[in-house]
Formats: sequence, structure tokens, C-alpha cells
Amino acid sequence: MKKYLLLVAILFASCAEQKQEPKTAGYSIRGEEESYMIGSDETTDFIRKWADAHNERDMESILSMEKADIKIELPDGTVINGQDEHSKVLESFFANNVTWKPYWMLPYNSVVAKEKWVIAGFALTSNVDGEENVVLHMGDIQLEDGLVSRIIVYENQRPKKK
Repeated sequence: MKKYLLLVAILFASCAEQKQEPKTAGYSIRGEEESYMIGSDETTDFIRKWADAHNERDMESILSMEKADIKIELPDGTVINGQDEHSKVLESFFANNVTWKPYWMLPYNSVVAKEKWVIAGFALTSNVDGEENVVLHMGDIQLEDGLVSRIIVYENQRPKKK
């Protein structure tokens, strides 16, 4: 009987789920030991809502989803520091009838630094004086404490439609 109990115990232990380390990839210039793993879709849902607030021209919602000391690095080297500067830039953005259309997003987390990021592509369309202009932006968007804290924007200017 003891042999059967031992056999059952061994079988049970071998069938138990083995805990595996999460699959990671990549590295950072901050250190070769840094790697990344896929983040949560809750993060991309948050960024989608934040983009929607831009399209709805809802300044209050936009600012409520950002940290007060948000830092935004634009492709031309301009750096926007804080919500006051960001709200001034948004006024110009709204005046040019810009809309954001996200076309891809990927949430990712840094393993060592424990940072949450989303890398996303947006088509920004403006219509000034009846002329449509499309610019593709890709942004690395960092979240801290559930709020947007930093954005690094890259740009691809599309040719104007004829």
C-alpha cells in the first residue's frame, strides 16, 4: 500500500504545473541585462481612450490621464515639459482639426526597471483651409502610476495627395 501511495504522490508531483520564467526579448542601451516582455491589453485600452479624448477635444480628460510633469519629446527636438505646456500645444493641435487614428499598438514592460510602455502608430490627419495632410507618428509612451508620463515621438511625413 505504501508503494502505491508513493507512486500516486510521484505522479501527482510530476503533473503539477511547472512555473516558467516569462519569455523576454531585446535589450536597452541602459544595460545589456534589460529585456522586455509583452504587456497588458489594459494598457493599450488606456492609450486608445487617451487618443479618443484628443479626437473629442476633451482637454479635461486628456490632462486627467497624464502626469502633471509629463515630458513629450517631438521629432524636431522640441520638448514639452508639463501639462501647462502640453495644453498650449493641444490648443494649436485642436485649431488645425487634427484627428488621431491608431493603426497599431503593442504594450511592453521592461523586466529590470519595471516600466510600462506602449509603442504605437498613429495617422494624424489635419485639414487646414480644405487641404488634407497626413503625418504618421510612432510613439513610445510610458505609463507611471497608471498615467501617461513620457512620450517619444517619431515622424514619417506622407506625400500630399494630388
